[in-house]
Amino acid sequence: MKKVLLALFALLALGLAGAERWDMHVAWPPANFHTKGVMRFADLVKAKTGGKLEIVVHPGGALGFKGAEILRVVRDGTLPIAEVLMGNVQGDEPIFGLTSLPLLASSYDDAWRLYEIARPYYEKALERNNAMLLYAVPWPPSGIYAKKLLKSTADFKGLKVRTYDANSAEFVRLLGAEGIAIPFSELYTALSTGLVNAVLTSTVTGVDAKLWEVTNYFHRINYAYPLNMVIVNKAMFERLPKDVQEAVLAAAKQVEEEQWNNSKKADLASELALKNHGMTVVKKIEPGLQKAMKEAAKKLWDKWLALAGEEGKAIFKAYFGE
Repeated sequence: MKKVLLALFALLALGLAGAERWDMHVAWPPANFHTKGVMRFADLVKAKTGGKLEIVVHPGGALGFKGAEILRVVRDGTLPIAEVLMGNVQGDEPIFGLTSLPLLASSYDDAWRLYEIARPYYEKALERNNAMLLYAVPWPPSGIYAKKLLKSTADFKGLKVRTYDANSAEFVRLLGAEGIAIPFSELYTALSTGLVNAVLTSTVTGVDAKLWEVTNYFHRINYAYPLNMVIVNKAMFERLPKDVQEAVLAAAKQVEEEQWNNSKKADLASELALKNHGMTVVKKIEPGLQKAMKEAAKKLWDKWLALAGEEGKAIFKAYFGE
């Protein structure tokens, strides 16, 4: 009885102090560096606001929401805050497909410059959906895991590749393979049973899924540096006291900087882990295959530009300096 009363008094005190509690969706497992970054953000928010705002992180998709619906549920206030792969919500706003366009960025420096150019457009798209961008962090560059060495487009014939969005599925199709959407939780089983025999993803995901047990090669094609973004319901954010808003934005800026560095570190550490488990990391892609990939990428750029309209053209002009 005493414990119950103490708990009630604690809740009452929390309410009197004007504290607020937000539940936050994260799709990735607890050990993933993106999840760790979100946990760091939540800790910083609590510290910088003096406990006035508590963000409770629910990793592994525990709240039951799927990637494609995240923007809508944040917009409607069902979720106050969430982290989501940008490409998952390009159906709501085509601009978010930019981050997963193939072979657009070839390094972290390129990816950062592209992000700086595109961020105002991301913010406009989110504002149209009653949401705000707090920060964004890239995955390490995507490559192709396969059971065989891929040297030409002929090697893509009959290949069934697990892809993570519409762009990546179309990319492998243009190379002659089949793109298949499979939840991360089912990936290992799909590879074990032959439902798929290749995967387009990062070194980090390869370690998370222990892909060295079901594939033999990781081809570093630097497909893309897809961004995960942390978004918040705009109306709910604006209801926070001014000092709390400033603290949240300061925490977001700090974590964004830290996490871009952590992405680089996670990539290097994960590549080493893949090698240590016997996987062959292929860094030199055959010229003929590289040419075919660039041609496929260009088709996807043109398709995206048609959807993104003038905003897309403005981003490309600034990025390529044309």
